[in-house]
Amino acid sequence: MASKELYIGCPVQHARKYLSGKWQIAILLNLKKQPSRFIELKNMLPGISDKVLTQELRFFEETDIIQKEVFNCIPPKVEYQLTPHGLTLMPVIESIVQWGYHHLQAEKANRSMLFTPVSAIKDIEAIS
Repeated sequence: MASKELYIGCPVQHARKYLSGKWQIAILLNLKKQPSRFIELKNMLPGISDKVLTQELRFFEETDIIQKEVFNCIPPKVEYQLTPHGLTLMPVIESIVQWGYHHLQAEKANRSMLFTPVSAIKDIEAIS
């Protein structure tokens, strides 16, 4: 058994650092598709401010989730892409997206049932 002195932090809280921000999952999913420039990412994320996108990209760069490649050309070109470490988050993110999709579909079905006339529900039950 590991001593308490060696155990630092909670793994759930650690994972949340990378997945809990409003834009974090969307940024990473877009970078999974292909390396992207700042303006390309911004265009894929309607509503994100330059400041927030810059902060998130810096955070991910500092934590080795993404890497920034600066091309030596005029005008300067910068691209962001996932690192091998960042790619390890993809199965987790894809699971979250799948779960959200399936439960969103169920929620839509439940909400649509609220607007279904009682007579239609009785007809459906009679057929079943």
